[in-house]
Amino acid sequence: MFRSLIQSVTVCILLMNGSVLTAYSQTIDLTGYKIFINPGHGGYDPNDRHIPATGFWESEGNLVKGLFLRELLESLNAMVYMSRTANTTADDLSLSVIDEMANAANADFFLSIHSNGFDGTQNYPLLLFRGYDNQPVFPEAKSMAQIMWQKLFEKGNCWTSSNHYVKGDWTFYPEWGDQTGLGVLRTLTMPGVLSEGSFHDYIPESWRLRNDDHLHHESWAFLRAFIEFYDVMPLDHGIVAGVIRDTLLTPAWYFRRGTRDEKLPVNGTRVILTPGNRIYQVDDLNNGFFFFDSLSPGEYKLYFDGPAGYTKDSLPVSVIPNATALADIYLQTDTTKAPEILGIIPDLSDSIPVNQEFTFTFSMPMDPDSVQKAIEFNPEALLNYQWDDDYRTLKLWPSAGLTSKTAYSIIVATAACSRWKVNIAAEQQYSFVTLNRSRLSIEKTYPSDGQTGVTLYPQIRIYFDAPVNEMSASSEIQLVNEGTGQPLTKVRERFIIARGKGAYYFETEQQLEPGKQYTVALYKGLTDAGGFSPGKDYEFSFITRSTIYKTGIVIEPYEEISKFRDPETSGSTAGTNNELTTFTLSSDVKFSGSGAGQLDYVFTGDAGGICRVFDTQKPSLGNNDSSVFGIWVFGDLSCNILEYWFYADGSVNQAVFVDEIDWAGWDYKAVPLNIIPADGEILFHSMVIRQANGGLTGGTIWFDDASLYTPPEIEEPGIEDITVEFRPNPLTGTGIIKCMLPENSVVSVRVYSPDGRVLEIMDNICLDKGVREILWKPSPALANGIYLIDIKIRPFTGVSRETITRRWVLAR
Repeated sequence: MFRSLIQSVTVCILLMNGSVLTAYSQTIDLTGYKIFINPGHGGYDPNDRHIPATGFWESEGNLVKGLFLRELLESLNAMVYMSRTANTTADDLSLSVIDEMANAANADFFLSIHSNGFDGTQNYPLLLFRGYDNQPVFPEAKSMAQIMWQKLFEKGNCWTSSNHYVKGDWTFYPEWGDQTGLGVLRTLTMPGVLSEGSFHDYIPESWRLRNDDHLHHESWAFLRAFIEFYDVMPLDHGIVAGVIRDTLLTPAWYFRRGTRDEKLPVNGTRVILTPGNRIYQVDDLNNGFFFFDSLSPGEYKLYFDGPAGYTKDSLPVSVIPNATALADIYLQTDTTKAPEILGIIPDLSDSIPVNQEFTFTFSMPMDPDSVQKAIEFNPEALLNYQWDDDYRTLKLWPSAGLTSKTAYSIIVATAACSRWKVNIAAEQQYSFVTLNRSRLSIEKTYPSDGQTGVTLYPQIRIYFDAPVNEMSASSEIQLVNEGTGQPLTKVRERFIIARGKGAYYFETEQQLEPGKQYTVALYKGLTDAGGFSPGKDYEFSFITRSTIYKTGIVIEPYEEISKFRDPETSGSTAGTNNELTTFTLSSDVKFSGSGAGQLDYVFTGDAGGICRVFDTQKPSLGNNDSSVFGIWVFGDLSCNILEYWFYADGSVNQAVFVDEIDWAGWDYKAVPLNIIPADGEILFHSMVIRQANGGLTGGTIWFDDASLYTPPEIEEPGIEDITVEFRPNPLTGTGIIKCMLPENSVVSVRVYSPDGRVLEIMDNICLDKGVREILWKPSPALANGIYLIDIKIRPFTGVSRETITRRWVLAR
């Protein structure tokens, strides 16, 4: 909604609630000027820039800015043209067509509106004009770029740099060739600039860009630039804007230290501006942004009514004409209130396992020592404690397990107090009964019993309901090659104790053979720390992948870790514990050479986290569509999502789904380059772990020997040679299942939910040999998430094939 109207005669300033604040006379008039606005990109397509951590799409943000600027300019009688007014793929016009539109309109000035992205650690305005820094093709374009940069910079205080970034595109992009520059400025017959108003991959700014008023604020800055550029009467009203933050809490996402962004924005605050009693309701999109426009000059006061747990506050502010008054505030926690226990997980009305983890959530930051001393188990239990960074959430679990089939109570005494030494109002008590336990139980294994296609370098994992006796596990658990009947030598044995449960990991000294069956035998001499055994021998078997790995020339050996940025400074990382999330060199776990890259990551929430490691060298992969890029990845069985990120066509980021991390040990994870939409050179720049629903909140993954290879045109047929690709992945609309068939075949496709339910069936599709495509349009009823796609291929010759299972991420 356009909230203010500016005319060349008497003007009424309209408020957001529709009432009139004041009226005044001014002579602001852009009659006769023709301005062409190009909101960059369009259509939520691969050419768009998407920030999954916040949900921001550049095409959408650019359009909101452009449409509002059009209203502002037209209110001053300017003639405005736009390259698009909607956001579909059809609106994503080629750059040459956009220039043709502007030239045909005989515009006086051209503005291309964008936001920027680079490495996620920077945020500042960047203005580009055609030419060299000191030799603009249109001198007026450089003049406008300098004015516009200043107006954009003045409207905010969350920048990571104050450097004056106004550049000629020939200077800024020397690698594109002499006098090549930006395509959208290349064939214009009038002065034009491209504005990168801020950096959308800097997560604090990305959250702000989700707020329409923050986008409108940028439009006001553009308007001020046009007014100054054309030397007309400046606006005689102003704007108040700011960000509300918590005095104590820091964000889980990356922020530049020493900036205002190191404090957490507060959602949901009600802001009242007096006089006038204008009200702004802050959104829930983690930006804390508020905004009042069209204000007469003078003295005002802001009143802040924050969400529960914060004290009310106020702030005086002075409004001056044709400018923004920045009024950031840090809300104080109400330290006089008694803290409350908001909840406990699990539901203690049911029977509880002996190694149950309990989670307490408090209404405010607590004093950890007082809380831990105030918690008592009856019968007594030795407990472990883990707090979140804000000391509002406590997880605790018994070190050695509770006694089975026993009634317990948990008491939280009133000695538990907040960080400000205010005690809880009343003692809390919870009761439950533990389940019966009489033997050591095996809860899960990797590989699972009967699993096929297992990597030749697995890490065998066995999870128990209690910690195992280490000596008995080493002697009573063996991996046997069924073909030879011989046990394999175990290396790197690990014994895990977590939340009262236990696990045993090991690897093998030698590579396993392809297409062979192996059995893991657990003999009845195995015991847990309490002396319980499984009661009988137990075994599970698996079959390795049918062929050896195809790899190529190593382009990144992961031997020099300094070329990689830590996740905290790689950009796009969000929802991680920065101190515990690191990328280091491992000399112990490595596939080859002297080391491998070790990524330790911890997500702070249950979903939505992104952990990115940026390779500053950005190795080139060329542009051969038949090439394949892969990395040796030591999986952690976290069931999170592995992605590789690439730059295509210069700076367009392409995030490619690789696999769900449902394996442990070394496996070569590859993607064909032809799934990356690009006409030119492709650069690899990041490994990314995306937190999946149901995925673990932390783990450790190793990377080694990234390589590029080109498969021969003719290879001996095998199950790995029936290539199946999903495009795009993640899927946002209609997808393509692309199959390379060595023979004429009958193909059947089944779509499964993660819990194994058949959702859709496409049976008995007859396809000739070669590269063939099958369309899948997901039902609107399917929720976003990971789906299992089974492709059964039966050649006309009658030779049966195994079903090929892939995972497809739906993200509409």
